[in-house]
Amino acid sequence: MRMKRWHVAMSAAMLFAGFVCFLASAPLMISGVLAAQVPEDSDKNLKNRSLKWVPPQVDAPLGSRVSSPPCVLSDVLQQAGAHANELYTSLESFSAQERIEYQAWDHMGYLQDARTGTFDYVVLFQLTLGGTTVEESRHPEHGSPLLAAFTQEIGLPEMALMFLPEMQDEYEMSCEGLVEWNGRRTQVVHFLHRKDKPSHTLSFRNSNGAVYPAKLKGRAWIAADSGEVIHMELSLMDEIPQVKVRRWYLSINYAPVQFHTQNVRMLLPQTVDAFCDFEDHRTIVYHTFTDFLLFSVQTDQKTEKPK
Repeated sequence: MRMKRWHVAMSAAMLFAGFVCFLASAPLMISGVLAAQVPEDSDKNLKNRSLKWVPPQVDAPLGSRVSSPPCVLSDVLQQAGAHANELYTSLESFSAQERIEYQAWDHMGYLQDARTGTFDYVVLFQLTLGGTTVEESRHPEHGSPLLAAFTQEIGLPEMALMFLPEMQDEYEMSCEGLVEWNGRRTQVVHFLHRKDKPSHTLSFRNSNGAVYPAKLKGRAWIAADSGEVIHMELSLMDEIPQVKVRRWYLSINYAPVQFHTQNVRMLLPQTVDAFCDFEDHRTIVYHTFTDFLLFSVQTDQKTEKPK
Protein backbone atom coordinates (compact mmCIF):
# COMPACT_ATOMS: atom_id res chain seq x y z
CA MET A 1 0.00 0.00 0.00
CA ARG A 2 1.20 3.48 -0.75
CA MET A 3 0.66 4.71 2.80
CA LYS A 4 2.98 2.05 4.14
CA ARG A 5 5.51 2.82 1.42
CA TRP A 6 5.50 6.55 2.13
CA HIS A 7 5.44 6.14 5.90
CA VAL A 8 8.59 4.06 5.68
CA ALA A 9 10.21 6.61 3.40
CA MET A 10 9.48 9.48 5.75
CA SER A 11 10.65 7.49 8.75
CA ALA A 12 13.96 6.94 6.98
CA ALA A 13 14.20 10.62 6.15
CA MET A 14 13.53 11.55 9.76
CA LEU A 15 16.72 9.85 10.86
CA PHE A 16 18.63 12.44 8.85
CA ALA A 17 16.78 15.35 10.40
CA GLY A 18 18.65 15.65 13.68
CA PHE A 19 20.78 18.63 14.64
CA VAL A 20 23.64 16.30 15.50
CA CYS A 21 23.16 13.89 12.62
CA PHE A 22 26.29 12.66 10.89
CA LEU A 23 26.78 11.32 7.39
CA ALA A 24 25.86 7.83 6.29
CA SER A 25 28.63 5.70 4.83
CA ALA A 26 26.78 3.05 2.84
CA PRO A 27 28.94 1.48 0.09
CA LEU A 28 27.61 2.88 -3.20
CA MET A 29 28.84 3.68 -6.69
CA ILE A 30 27.50 6.62 -8.70
CA SER A 31 27.35 6.23 -12.47
CA GLY A 32 25.50 7.39 -15.55
CA VAL A 33 25.59 11.09 -14.68
CA LEU A 34 23.39 13.44 -16.69
CA ALA A 35 23.63 17.23 -16.96
CA ALA A 36 20.65 19.27 -15.77
CA GLN A 37 19.32 22.72 -16.49
CA VAL A 38 17.52 25.20 -14.22
CA PRO A 39 15.40 27.93 -15.88
CA GLU A 40 17.21 31.27 -16.16
CA ASP A 41 14.42 33.23 -14.47
CA SER A 42 14.94 31.27 -11.26
CA ASP A 43 18.33 32.96 -10.80
CA LYS A 44 16.63 35.90 -9.11
CA ASN A 45 16.13 33.69 -6.06
CA LEU A 46 19.91 33.72 -5.60
CA LYS A 47 20.23 37.50 -5.52
CA ASN A 48 19.85 39.92 -2.64
CA ARG A 49 20.14 37.22 0.02
CA SER A 50 22.05 38.29 3.10
CA LEU A 51 22.27 36.62 6.49
CA LYS A 52 19.62 38.27 8.65
CA TRP A 53 17.37 36.99 11.40
CA VAL A 54 14.14 37.33 9.44
CA PRO A 55 12.34 33.99 9.92
CA PRO A 56 9.04 33.50 8.08
CA GLN A 57 5.94 34.55 9.98
CA VAL A 58 3.74 31.65 9.02
CA ASP A 59 0.68 32.88 10.96
CA ALA A 60 0.81 36.52 9.88
CA PRO A 61 -1.95 37.62 7.48
CA LEU A 62 -0.97 37.75 3.81
CA GLY A 63 -2.74 41.11 3.61
CA SER A 64 -2.55 43.04 0.36
CA ARG A 65 -0.60 40.28 -1.37
CA VAL A 66 -3.80 38.28 -1.84
CA SER A 67 -5.42 39.20 -5.15
CA SER A 68 -8.54 37.06 -5.06
CA PRO A 69 -11.05 35.49 -2.63
CA PRO A 70 -9.99 32.22 -0.99
CA CYS A 71 -9.67 29.37 -3.46
CA VAL A 72 -11.52 26.06 -3.31
CA LEU A 73 -9.41 23.94 -0.98
CA SER A 74 -10.56 20.56 -2.31
CA ASP A 75 -9.59 21.52 -5.87
CA VAL A 76 -6.17 22.80 -4.82
CA LEU A 77 -5.39 19.73 -2.72
CA GLN A 78 -6.52 17.38 -5.48
CA GLN A 79 -4.20 19.10 -7.95
CA ALA A 80 -1.31 19.25 -5.47
CA GLY A 81 -1.85 15.61 -4.55
CA ALA A 82 -1.76 14.53 -8.18
CA HIS A 83 1.52 16.37 -8.73
CA ALA A 84 2.98 14.97 -5.49
CA ASN A 85 2.18 11.49 -6.78
CA GLU A 86 3.97 12.26 -10.04
CA LEU A 87 6.95 13.63 -8.14
CA TYR A 88 7.11 10.60 -5.86
CA THR A 89 7.07 8.11 -8.73
CA SER A 90 9.78 10.04 -10.62
CA LEU A 91 12.23 10.50 -7.74
CA GLU A 92 15.79 9.87 -8.88
CA SER A 93 19.10 10.03 -7.03
CA PHE A 94 20.90 13.28 -7.74
CA SER A 95 23.79 15.47 -6.70
CA ALA A 96 24.32 19.23 -6.68
CA GLN A 97 26.88 21.79 -5.68
CA GLU A 98 25.82 23.38 -2.43
CA ARG A 99 27.03 26.63 -0.92
CA ILE A 100 26.39 27.10 2.81
CA GLU A 101 26.55 30.37 4.70
CA TYR A 102 26.41 30.07 8.48
CA GLN A 103 26.32 32.43 11.43
CA ALA A 104 25.68 31.96 15.15
CA TRP A 105 24.97 34.57 17.85
CA ASP A 106 24.38 34.50 21.55
CA HIS A 107 21.15 35.99 22.89
CA MET A 108 22.89 39.27 23.63
CA GLY A 109 23.46 39.69 19.90
CA TYR A 110 27.21 38.97 19.88
CA LEU A 111 28.51 37.02 16.90
CA GLN A 112 29.96 33.66 17.96
CA ASP A 113 30.83 32.09 14.64
CA ALA A 114 30.55 32.81 10.90
CA ARG A 115 31.58 30.43 8.12
CA THR A 116 30.95 29.57 4.50
CA GLY A 117 31.65 26.42 2.57
CA THR A 118 31.03 24.61 -0.70
CA PHE A 119 30.00 20.97 -0.77
CA ASP A 120 29.08 18.11 -3.06
CA TYR A 121 25.52 17.39 -1.92
CA VAL A 122 24.20 13.90 -2.69
CA VAL A 123 20.66 12.54 -2.27
CA LEU A 124 20.05 8.83 -2.73
CA PHE A 125 16.59 7.35 -3.27
CA GLN A 126 16.66 3.57 -3.03
CA LEU A 127 13.89 0.99 -3.28
CA THR A 128 13.87 -1.60 -0.51
CA LEU A 129 11.45 -4.31 0.55
CA GLY A 130 9.97 -1.86 3.06
CA GLY A 131 9.64 1.04 0.64
CA THR A 132 11.81 3.92 -0.52
CA THR A 133 14.67 5.11 1.68
CA VAL A 134 16.22 8.58 1.47
CA GLU A 135 19.81 9.38 2.35
CA GLU A 136 21.43 12.83 2.18
CA SER A 137 25.14 13.54 2.57
CA ARG A 138 27.69 16.32 2.07
CA HIS A 139 31.32 16.08 1.02
CA PRO A 140 33.26 19.30 1.59
CA GLU A 141 35.33 20.76 -1.20
CA HIS A 142 38.91 21.74 -0.41
CA GLY A 143 39.06 24.29 2.39
CA SER A 144 35.42 23.99 3.45
CA PRO A 145 34.80 23.00 7.09
CA LEU A 146 32.22 20.31 7.80
CA LEU A 147 30.67 21.58 11.02
CA ALA A 148 27.97 19.65 12.84
CA ALA A 149 25.62 22.49 11.86
CA PHE A 150 26.32 21.72 8.19
CA THR A 151 25.15 18.13 8.57
CA GLN A 152 21.65 19.10 9.72
CA GLU A 153 19.50 17.17 7.28
CA ILE A 154 15.80 17.91 7.11
CA GLY A 155 14.56 15.95 4.12
CA LEU A 156 14.60 18.93 1.75
CA PRO A 157 13.92 17.04 -1.50
CA GLU A 158 10.83 15.30 -0.15
CA MET A 159 9.38 17.96 2.17
CA ALA A 160 6.77 18.99 -0.43
CA LEU A 161 5.50 15.41 -0.50
CA MET A 162 3.41 16.17 2.56
CA PHE A 163 0.74 16.92 -0.08
CA LEU A 164 0.50 13.28 -1.09
CA PRO A 165 -3.20 12.33 -0.73
CA GLU A 166 -2.44 9.86 2.06
CA MET A 167 -0.37 12.47 3.97
CA GLN A 168 -2.77 15.41 3.71
CA ASP A 169 -4.98 14.07 6.49
CA GLU A 170 -2.20 14.71 9.03
CA TYR A 171 -2.76 18.47 8.64
CA GLU A 172 -5.55 20.96 9.05
CA MET A 173 -5.44 22.96 5.82
CA SER A 174 -7.07 26.15 4.59
CA CYS A 175 -6.82 28.03 1.32
CA GLU A 176 -5.85 31.68 1.74
CA GLY A 177 -6.18 32.90 -1.84
CA LEU A 178 -4.30 33.67 -5.04
CA VAL A 179 -0.88 35.31 -4.77
CA GLU A 180 1.82 36.04 -7.32
CA TRP A 181 5.16 34.47 -6.45
CA ASN A 182 8.19 35.25 -8.64
CA GLY A 183 5.94 35.98 -11.58
CA ARG A 184 3.74 32.87 -11.21
CA ARG A 185 0.13 32.68 -10.04
CA THR A 186 0.03 30.55 -6.90
CA GLN A 187 -2.63 29.44 -4.46
CA VAL A 188 -1.50 29.68 -0.86
CA VAL A 189 -2.43 26.85 1.50
CA HIS A 190 -1.90 27.21 5.24
CA PHE A 191 -1.31 23.95 7.12
CA LEU A 192 -1.23 22.97 10.77
CA HIS A 193 -0.37 19.51 12.06
CA ARG A 194 -3.33 17.83 13.70
CA LYS A 195 -2.89 17.19 17.42
CA ASP A 196 -4.32 13.69 17.12
CA LYS A 197 -1.94 12.62 14.35
CA PRO A 198 1.68 11.45 14.67
CA SER A 199 4.38 13.32 12.78
CA HIS A 200 6.03 11.61 9.81
CA THR A 201 7.61 14.72 8.31
CA LEU A 202 10.35 15.93 10.64
CA SER A 203 12.15 14.93 13.80
CA PHE A 204 15.25 15.92 15.78
CA ARG A 205 17.90 13.63 17.20
CA ASN A 206 20.05 14.36 20.22
CA SER A 207 23.65 13.35 20.85
CA ASN A 208 22.51 10.07 22.43
CA GLY A 209 20.63 9.07 19.29
CA ALA A 210 17.13 9.56 20.73
CA VAL A 211 14.64 10.78 18.10
CA TYR A 212 11.93 13.36 18.88
CA PRO A 213 9.20 13.87 16.26
CA ALA A 214 8.28 17.49 15.60
CA LYS A 215 4.97 18.92 14.41
CA LEU A 216 4.94 21.66 11.81
CA LYS A 217 2.81 24.53 10.67
CA GLY A 218 3.29 26.80 7.72
CA ARG A 219 2.31 27.79 4.21
CA ALA A 220 2.81 26.38 0.74
CA TRP A 221 2.68 28.40 -2.46
CA ILE A 222 1.20 25.99 -5.05
CA ALA A 223 1.37 26.87 -8.75
CA ALA A 224 -2.17 27.48 -10.01
CA ASP A 225 -1.42 25.97 -13.43
CA SER A 226 0.38 22.79 -12.37
CA GLY A 227 -0.16 21.99 -8.68
CA GLU A 228 3.59 22.15 -8.03
CA VAL A 229 4.73 23.41 -4.64
CA ILE A 230 7.19 26.17 -5.58
CA HIS A 231 7.71 27.77 -2.16
CA MET A 232 7.24 26.69 1.46
CA GLU A 233 7.56 28.42 4.81
CA LEU A 234 7.50 26.27 7.93
CA SER A 235 7.97 26.51 11.68
CA LEU A 236 7.67 24.28 14.72
CA MET A 237 4.35 24.24 16.54
CA ASP A 238 6.09 23.62 19.88
CA GLU A 239 9.60 23.79 21.23
CA ILE A 240 11.66 20.59 21.54
CA PRO A 241 13.35 20.89 24.96
CA GLN A 242 15.07 17.51 24.64
CA VAL A 243 17.35 18.98 21.94
CA LYS A 244 17.25 22.55 23.35
CA VAL A 245 15.36 23.90 20.33
CA ARG A 246 13.00 26.74 21.22
CA ARG A 247 12.08 27.90 17.72
CA TRP A 248 12.85 26.61 14.24
CA TYR A 249 11.93 28.00 10.82
CA LEU A 250 12.50 27.02 7.22
CA SER A 251 11.96 28.88 3.95
CA ILE A 252 12.37 26.81 0.77
CA ASN A 253 12.33 27.92 -2.87
CA TYR A 254 11.87 25.11 -5.38
CA ALA A 255 12.75 25.25 -9.07
CA PRO A 256 12.11 22.76 -11.90
CA VAL A 257 15.24 20.95 -13.02
CA GLN A 258 15.16 19.35 -16.48
CA PHE A 259 17.48 16.40 -17.08
CA HIS A 260 17.42 16.33 -20.87
CA THR A 261 19.17 13.03 -21.61
CA GLN A 262 16.48 10.93 -19.94
CA ASN A 263 13.73 13.55 -20.27
CA VAL A 264 13.31 13.65 -16.48
CA ARG A 265 11.92 16.77 -14.79
CA MET A 266 12.10 17.17 -11.00
CA LEU A 267 11.15 20.02 -8.70
CA LEU A 268 14.16 20.44 -6.42
CA PRO A 269 15.17 22.92 -3.72
CA GLN A 270 17.19 25.85 -5.07
CA THR A 271 17.54 28.02 -1.97
CA VAL A 272 16.83 27.15 1.66
CA ASP A 273 17.01 29.56 4.60
CA ALA A 274 17.03 27.88 8.03
CA PHE A 275 16.65 29.72 11.35
CA CYS A 276 17.05 28.02 14.73
CA ASP A 277 16.73 29.49 18.20
CA PHE A 278 18.42 27.28 20.79
CA GLU A 279 18.40 27.80 24.54
CA ASP A 280 21.78 29.55 24.50
CA HIS A 281 22.27 30.82 20.92
CA ARG A 282 20.74 31.39 17.49
CA THR A 283 21.89 30.13 14.12
CA ILE A 284 21.16 31.03 10.50
CA VAL A 285 22.10 28.61 7.73
CA TYR A 286 21.58 29.61 4.09
CA HIS A 287 21.81 26.87 1.45
CA THR A 288 22.12 27.51 -2.30
CA PHE A 289 22.02 24.59 -4.76
CA THR A 290 23.35 24.65 -8.35
CA ASP A 291 24.76 22.25 -10.98
CA PHE A 292 22.33 19.40 -10.47
CA LEU A 293 23.32 15.97 -11.78
CA LEU A 294 21.22 12.82 -12.06
CA PHE A 295 22.78 9.39 -11.60
CA SER A 296 22.16 5.71 -11.07
CA VAL A 297 23.30 3.84 -7.98
CA GLN A 298 24.92 0.42 -7.60
CA THR A 299 25.34 -1.00 -4.10
CA ASP A 300 28.21 -2.95 -2.52
CA GLN A 301 30.85 -0.84 -4.22
CA LYS A 302 32.87 2.19 -3.25
CA THR A 303 31.40 5.66 -3.41
CA GLU A 304 32.64 7.81 -6.28
CA LYS A 305 32.09 11.53 -6.79
CA PRO A 306 30.14 12.28 -10.03
CA LYS A 307 32.48 13.39 -12.81
